[in-house]
Amino acid sequence: MSVEEHHDVVETGDARTETTVATTRLVVSPGQVLAGVLGLVIAVIGVMTVARGGIDSSLNEPIVRAAGFDQSAMLGSIELGLGLLLILGALSYTARGLIVGVGVVMVLGGVLLGAAGSTILRDVGTVHGTGWAIMVGGIIAIVAGSLGRIIRTSRSVKTV
Repeated sequence: MSVEEHHDVVETGDARTETTVATTRLVVSPGQVLAGVLGLVIAVIGVMTVARGGIDSSLNEPIVRAAGFDQSAMLGSIELGLGLLLILGALSYTARGLIVGVGVVMVLGGVLLGAAGSTILRDVGTVHGTGWAIMVGGIIAIVAGSLGRIIRTSRSVKTV
């Protein structure tokens, strides 16, 4: 969301009057809000996973349950990073590419984990269901980054 305000002072032939024109422009994208909420949820799940799994030993063991997903601290730290990138992308309408890029990474990673064999799942420290959930989150991020924007412009003229 961005707000721009512009003031013009227009002088007239009569020295006793002054006209001020103020224009306010509000630009907001529903996708920014969606990406921000998604990023916050993913980052919180990542923090919960890292806190429960710990980072003092191997990052892929133990597998802990956080928000209904079985995953390791390694996957939780990746989720934390991706969530923070989504939040960063949601701060500006011009960063839609970042949101879509993070969504693509999430979809590819989710498909990889969802279709992975037991060796890869053990190495990463997760289960199939977590991969499919990450893929769904990536699809939501891609849709959020693709949504348009709403522009509201108001103009006021004051003569003093």
